[in-house]
Amino acid sequence: MSHGLTLSEAMTGEINKMDLSASYYYHVFNRENNANRIFFTRDNYLFFLRKMNEYISPFASVIAWCLMPNHFHWIIYVRKESYIFTDSDGINKNRTINQSIGILLRSYARAIQNQQNISGSLFQEHTKAKALIEKIEIEPSYWNSAFGTLINIPEGTSYLEKCIEYVHQNPVYAGLVQNAEDWEFSSFRDFQGLRKGKLIDFDLLRKEDIMFKKKDSHTLTLSEGMTRNTVIISIGSNIDAEINIARMLKILGNEVEIQKISKLVKTKPIGIENQPYFTNGAFKAQTSMKKEELNRLLKAIEDQLGRDRSAPKFGPRTIDLDIVVWNGEIEDDDYHTRDFLRKSVEEVSDH
Repeated sequence: MSHGLTLSEAMTGEINKMDLSASYYYHVFNRENNANRIFFTRDNYLFFLRKMNEYISPFASVIAWCLMPNHFHWIIYVRKESYIFTDSDGINKNRTINQSIGILLRSYARAIQNQQNISGSLFQEHTKAKALIEKIEIEPSYWNSAFGTLINIPEGTSYLEKCIEYVHQNPVYAGLVQNAEDWEFSSFRDFQGLRKGKLIDFDLLRKEDIMFKKKDSHTLTLSEGMTRNTVIISIGSNIDAEINIARMLKILGNEVEIQKISKLVKTKPIGIENQPYFTNGAFKAQTSMKKEELNRLLKAIEDQLGRDRSAPKFGPRTIDLDIVVWNGEIEDDDYHTRDFLRKSVEEVSDH
């Protein structure tokens, strides 16, 4: 159990006991304290965004963001570490970006405490900030319990690009929506040209030529030159299905871009009937991996989640993952013989 400070002591501006330095990209994140929520209504999300604009913009460019019911993610580029401002008494004072983030979270927490009539720390004691320099090193104890797992970077993908993708896909990983664009409270819609948000510094992204290039006046797409394979993968489990499918999506979501997940359905076991019903479904993803490489990854994830390969072919299993469609071509004959699989594939297909 986390033991945060009181409201008056919490979030004093210390960012994981380190300073944010100018000319670096950072992934900044924090979560609820004591298993509470931090956003209760749509107005709460919008209020927090206004606070971000007020307290972050003087110091940093916002590259991507996602607000979840119990945590938030920012990716920012720090332009300057401090600035001089004039307070209400006409006195010039110096404020650092660390202090400004602390003020943001304190003022938001006070508003939510008044709204919900609650006390105690709303956020965890220390906001986390990781510089996106050589590799993204997320503390496993923090991420495994709060946000997911280590972010692994596929070949040909920048660390910044992968982190942006991970932030935008958070609502999908959490099972809140099937598609990232369905979650209102992230910058994904802005990236797709579906909304003209004003927080994201697209000029900086274009200048860096890291991830996006302008396609027309409103749409930003992945840079050309990277091979992107579209795959539909089947899901099956009848041992702690809900837990194992969620874990699989988090692990695999760090390696491929999960775009759409079908409804999960219960199906009667085939071959060996004396076992629990299976939970089945499918999801569509994009990846720069080759088919053989992806197959090896799927088997490794099955092993990681405890798949017993000595068990009978149609016996119980923690997780079963198979490539059904690869770039529009059917790869698994089960597609033709199992109605539930065909329906799941059709649900996530573009046609």
